[in-house]
Amino acid sequence: MLLDRNQREMIMTHRDPTSPRADHAGKILVIGGGFAGFWAAVAARRVAGNRAEICLISPKPVLEMRPRLYEPKPETLSVPLLPLLAEVDVTFISGKATDLDASAKTVTLSDGQRHTYDRLVVATGSQMPRPPIPGVETAYSIDDQADAIAFDQRLEKIAQQVAEPTIAIVGAGFTGIELALELRDRLKAHNPDGVAERARIVLIDRAEVVGQHLGSAPRPVIEDAISAHNVELRLGAVVQSLAEDRVVFRDGSSITADAVVLTSGMRAAPFAAQVSGERDHLGRTIVDAALKVPDVPDIFVAGDAGAADTGDGHWTLQSCQHAGQSGRVAGENAARDLLGLPMVAYTQLRYVTCLDLGRSGALITQGWDRRVDKTGSEGKAVKRLINTQVIYPPATGTADALLLSSNIDLAARARKIDESKADIPASAV
Repeated sequence: MLLDRNQREMIMTHRDPTSPRADHAGKILVIGGGFAGFWAAVAARRVAGNRAEICLISPKPVLEMRPRLYEPKPETLSVPLLPLLAEVDVTFISGKATDLDASAKTVTLSDGQRHTYDRLVVATGSQMPRPPIPGVETAYSIDDQADAIAFDQRLEKIAQQVAEPTIAIVGAGFTGIELALELRDRLKAHNPDGVAERARIVLIDRAEVVGQHLGSAPRPVIEDAISAHNVELRLGAVVQSLAEDRVVFRDGSSITADAVVLTSGMRAAPFAAQVSGERDHLGRTIVDAALKVPDVPDIFVAGDAGAADTGDGHWTLQSCQHAGQSGRVAGENAARDLLGLPMVAYTQLRYVTCLDLGRSGALITQGWDRRVDKTGSEGKAVKRLINTQVIYPPATGTADALLLSSNIDLAARARKIDESKADIPASAV
């Protein structure tokens, strides 16, 4: 049995609306239905048992598989949240949070609904900033599932109607690389008659090197894959303006394209600005070791909305790897703080980079210096496992499995999963 008797009774008692609530400590409100928000809510339930009401606010009751949106069939890349939240008795509130009154402990939604809290977890994620250049609104993106679906629909039309298409990708970072190296197979899936191999794919960046923020160690592997995929690099190029069919550069040159896709990084979503406190250059709220906002009572920030020391002097990255773990810790600490228990420090077990290289496999690196660990088909097997299993909630979807997967000790969680022989992969997020 994965849960001991006391834990199981606490959960089941909370799910019974007729049970006594004399020991009810208050309400934990989680804003955001991404990796951080979802796991914060589940972890809070694991710690609080029947002693707290837990609610999650998000515009839609789905967990978008955002790290996979460079892949084909983006309409399939989400997980319904309502059945999972019901298993652990977390109330879902549909809406977009727009205003925070920390003194009144109230969150207001765009439709005017107001929700109070005793502890708040802000996990509102990030969004791709569009640079202030003319025509930027005409470019496609894969920033969220709706955007990725719209781009895929355009890609299908291109594959069926254009004999020798050109696709320009502005931004040669992590997302831009993965998308560029996946495009030929995506075009082929829409039309197997050779258009994929005839396509011109251009990857553009103002930096002088591809994958600038990925460091120098993995770059030769990335460059080899780009060459093998016949992807054209336009580096050191400053974009002056965009249009539906064109990229114009500051030097006066231009590229005519059948689709322009923007992959210009991420910044904290706007709601993070509602939280008082210091911010970093990405608009993230800087939090302490417990992921609590200094000098602001009862508020925790996790995932892409927050910046925290990972426990080894490095700052969190805006990635599902850090969002999942920081969400778990924020949810656990929100419940601990509410119940008067000592809080725990956020740490990340390890840092791993997993970059899809399309037909060239994948690149797996270890550590903050990104030492190359696996490449080719071996790397692809790891990347596929992560993308199709590890980042997902447990396949069984039961309360036992969810609560087990919300354990903040990644090593212990992996051991317990192995001991239980449950169909739950050890989480790398």
